[in-house]
Amino acid sequence: MSIAHVLVALSSIAAVLTAGNAQAQSMPPEGPVSVTFVATPIPPPKPMAVGGGREFDLLNQAMAAVNDAGNPVLNNMGGRCQFSRLRDTSAKTVEVHGFCNYVDKDGDQTFEQCDFLPGQPNKCTITGGTGKFEGLQAELVISIEPLKSNFEGIGQVIGHKKGTYRLAKTN
Repeated sequence: MSIAHVLVALSSIAAVLTAGNAQAQSMPPEGPVSVTFVATPIPPPKPMAVGGGREFDLLNQAMAAVNDAGNPVLNNMGGRCQFSRLRDTSAKTVEVHGFCNYVDKDGDQTFEQCDFLPGQPNKCTITGGTGKFEGLQAELVISIEPLKSNFEGIGQVIGHKKGTYRLAKTN
């Protein structure tokens, strides 16, 4: 067999393997989202009194997310969230607003905007992304459970994101 035939055969095999790999990475244009995540504030927030029994602080959180169904949306992704938080200590309410950014093993990112308002469900919206997540949109309801931590001064939470996603056409 000539070297030319060997090169053609190898490039054909590579093309088939690449096509199969690309197929495995594709996402349906819409579907459910069920994600478990862990958040750890880095560094711990330091509240500042702003009067009227209220406190303000900024949260910078290290995140890890796993899609419970294994689809690519927020699956095996590390991330970061930055929030502003306003607590009313007398009314025992908390208002949180901010953004999250997650990245997968390929370097593709998702962008999320979150608003947690007193008396309403905690909500985040995926507003887009890069690579395979370009045009991604999702409406998510967030539930959070504090974890008991043995790391002094650091509180951790585990949470769940549930909702639906769709890939919007970007062309």
